[in-house]
Amino acid sequence: MKKTLTTLLLTALCGVAWSQADRHLLRDGNRSYKQEKYDQAELNYRRALESDSLDFRGHYNLGNALYRQKNYTDAMRHFGQALQAPNLDDKQKASTLHNLGNSSLQAGMANQEQSMDLLRQAVNSYQEALKLDPKNDDTRYNLAYARRLLQQQQQNQQQQGQQQQNQQNQQNQQNQQNQQQNQQNQQNQQNQQNQQQNQQQNQQQNQQQQQDQQQNKQQQPRKNEQRKQDAERMLEAVKNNERQTLKEQTKKLQAVGGKHSDKDW
Repeated sequence: MKKTLTTLLLTALCGVAWSQADRHLLRDGNRSYKQEKYDQAELNYRRALESDSLDFRGHYNLGNALYRQKNYTDAMRHFGQALQAPNLDDKQKASTLHNLGNSSLQAGMANQEQSMDLLRQAVNSYQEALKLDPKNDDTRYNLAYARRLLQQQQQNQQQQGQQQQNQQNQQNQQNQQNQQQNQQNQQNQQNQQNQQQNQQQNQQQNQQQQQDQQQNKQQQPRKNEQRKQDAERMLEAVKNNERQTLKEQTKKLQAVGGKHSDKDW
């Protein structure tokens, strides 16, 4: 990527009055940095900061060494500490903000979870740097690049949100369909159970009717015999009653016929 994420080394800003950090360690650190021995440069810068923990030059150059080792989070921290140093001129602030933007941008591309926040920090750092150094084309280019990445992240986030919403809607719809299907299955099972119960009840009723019919068939001869005996008894009773009545009437007739009347008509 052309001229993207240019890191400005402190030695390019020679002629500026610096703090009281150990110059020898800083020079050794710069030499190692130019030789791309960034771990040795980091060690020298850290030793220089032991003499003066607030030294702008130490934090600035240490941030650059950490950035080259892809330790973007610690680089951001030291660039931030460099900005806290007193009496910084606009060029120093602009250079520090530029490199802080680079560190935030790289950290954002490496950390998907915090990508949006880190890209916003990168955009803000570049914007502040351009206010102090409007003619810096590297900063302007990096700002445009960071904005594009941020816009892409926002679009991806929206698409992911829409996809998640669609998936959630589909899941809800599927759950609703499953629930309806379960309810329908339960209803069908209940209907089947009711139907089976009705069939069982009908079978029991039929069996009971068959048993009653069979029992009636078995009892019918007895009933007929009983009726016959009852009829014979009734007939015998009637005959006996008739005989008794006949006897009584005969006695009355005999009584009437045996009387003598002396009346002369």
